Amino acid sequence: MTKKEEDKPISESEENEFEENEFEDNKDVNKLKFISQSEILGILFSRETLYHVLALFIILAIFGVLSWTKHSFASELIIIFGYGTSMGYFLTANLNRFDGIRLLSHSESPTSLIMPGLTSLLFSSIIFFGVNHSNYGENITRLLSFGLIFIFIIWQFAQAWWMRVPFKEFALRRMGNYPDEGSNKIGFYLNIFSPIMWTAIGLLLFYALSLYLDDFSENFNQLFIIFWLILMTIMASSSFYLLKQMSGPFWYSPKVASFSAFFAIGYWGFLSYHAAVFLYSFFNEPSFVFDLFFMIITIILVIYSLSVQTLRTEARRVHLKDTNHYLGKATGLMGRHNVIFYAISFTVAYGASNFFLANSDTSLIGGFQGVSRVSHLIVIASGIIVLLIVNYNLLTGRGLISEGFVESMRNPKDN
Repeated sequence: MTKKEEDKPISESEENEFEENEFEDNKDVNKLKFISQSEILGILFSRETLYHVLALFIILAIFGVLSWTKHSFASELIIIFGYGTSMGYFLTANLNRFDGIRLLSHSESPTSLIMPGLTSLLFSSIIFFGVNHSNYGENITRLLSFGLIFIFIIWQFAQAWWMRVPFKEFALRRMGNYPDEGSNKIGFYLNIFSPIMWTAIGLLLFYALSLYLDDFSENFNQLFIIFWLILMTIMASSSFYLLKQMSGPFWYSPKVASFSAFFAIGYWGFLSYHAAVFLYSFFNEPSFVFDLFFMIITIILVIYSLSVQTLRTEARRVHLKDTNHYLGKATGLMGRHNVIFYAISFTVAYGASNFFLANSDTSLIGGFQGVSRVSHLIVIASGIIVLLIVNYNLLTGRGLISEGFVESMRNPKDN
């Protein structure tokens, strides 16, 4: 085997294929025992990383308070400490390859915050002097502001992408209960039923809100319901059509059908939430509680999803090292000892971009209401693309189709 082959990264389709084999071979005690979800959560929220998770939420809470002040100085502080903390934790993650740093940052006492705290203060100080430079300060501030806008946009797609992980795992596990041969229409039917089910659940939740929110009760009328039905119909019909074009007769393969079905049930709940808040924002001032709640859920799921990918990639590489599928050593930049720090680095940048744009004095898209609308719209569009990509990766991973992603939806399969 060549060095080039050893360093080849694991693709999404190869990952799907390996996970399928994992569930089919789980009765073999000689197979590698993969890390369970409870074990992953235990690693992430252990006493050794607890202070880092608490620090993350404290930092985001401070950013939230600053954004409510509606002051330009608040935006400057979010820029300084948003970038500084994110870069500090990113550097800490990289330095965790050294035993001394790893032991210090994984302490069960508050001293575990020393390393990320010092590096964050270092970067924050550099940025502070940069934005307050007499000659270049204004240009640096503008550049960093556009950087947060770019991070904000990228993160909306990242939300949709990382949110797929728990639903994909659920679908893969259920897929293991279905045979390879035969025909099954569960994927066809549940890809129709799932958006209908979540549309109905959305209506019930809107009705419940109208009973408790006087402002919304005035707007929850036939026009609102019609717009909700139109929005969900457009989302559902477009994704169903493209998915049917892509899958063709393979959609009725039991394993493909079951995966597509169970992934749709969960993922459409995620899409429906964003569609609901997006529509709600046109009739009422969006409640900060909705977005704050989802920000917390997103952060937890991002940490979880990133950790799942990292820990299981390590496990796969160890498992395959003595086979023809060996894909390199499990010693990449991201591993079980530093994944929490990478996740915190990314989520601090995500939170800073949201709270920076929510500041009405500096927002380029209309304050909190504009931020809410744009973010949910991007997530909806990205989510539909992710739904298609996940199904596409399964089809290519099982060798059922070979066309490119766009080409697979352009040319219907022979029935």
